[in-house]
Parts: sequence; C-alpha cells; structure tokens
Amino acid sequence: MAKVARAARVASKQRAETLGNGTGSPTAKEITAAETGELYLINHNNASELAITLPPVAEGNYFRFQFVTQLSANGTVTINKNAADAAGTIKGTVLCVVYAGSSADTTFATNKDAGSATKLTIEDDAHVGSYVEVYSDGTNYHFSGVIIADARDHAVFNA
Repeated sequence: MAKVARAARVASKQRAETLGNGTGSPTAKEITAAETGELYLINHNNASELAITLPPVAEGNYFRFQFVTQLSANGTVTINKNAADAAGTIKGTVLCVVYAGSSADTTFATNKDAGSATKLTIEDDAHVGSYVEVYSDGTNYHFSGVIIADARDHAVFNA
C-alpha cells in the first residue's frame, strides 16, 4: 500500500516551467491548451518584455505565474489574451503591495466586471513572491494575485 500512496503523491506534483533567462533577453511564451495546470516560474530581470500568451479561453484552464527573481532592471512581464479571443475576456483584480510600505501603500489593478482588457502588464521592481493566478470559466479568463513592488500601480490591465 505504501507504494500506491507514493505513486499518487509523485503523480500529483504540479508541472513547473521556468520563463525568462535571468538577466538575459527572454523568449516569448505561447501557452498551449495542453499546458493547463502548469506553474510558471518567472526568472526575468532584463530591460525588456517577457511576453506570455494564454491559450484560447476554455473551461478549466488554470495557470500560476510565480516570481522567483526580482524584476528590477526596467523590464516588464505581460500576460496576453490569445488572438482568437475577443477583447475584454480578461477580468479580475490583482492586489499591489508596496515593499516595505504601509497599508496606505496598497492598491489594486482591476478589470473586475467588464472592459476591453487584452493583457495584464507587470512592471519593474516586482519582488520575489509576487504571483498571478489565471482561471477560465469557459467564457473569460479571471485573474487574481499579489504583486509586491517598490511603488504602487506596478500591475495594470491594458486594452
């Protein structure tokens, strides 16, 4: 019985993939539908954009983007809708917390109900531990997460 339990535990580990190239220029990532459930470790600290494109909206799609390197070199990370999806299929709220700040230094990026958002942009100075989770209900992608940065408004939903 111990072997069965061990096999179940190993099989349940989340698949992880590292995006970014440390301090080098990153390669853009277009996620496929088969990659749902993956954990993406963001290792990006370069003065360029790390562009991530989601697969077409489909019920049950889920992705987590976790910062494992501080983004402090004037770069950005963008999570984009798929070209096949209509504008406004990205919704949600991401909490933005100022590193070493007070409660007055907390804000949020939101596209909670409607709008024309096509991407979430995370700007320079995002700290290790910041994350965004993305889930699809079959019609829209719903974003949530926490971005810890050196200033407010470092996560923005863009049209």
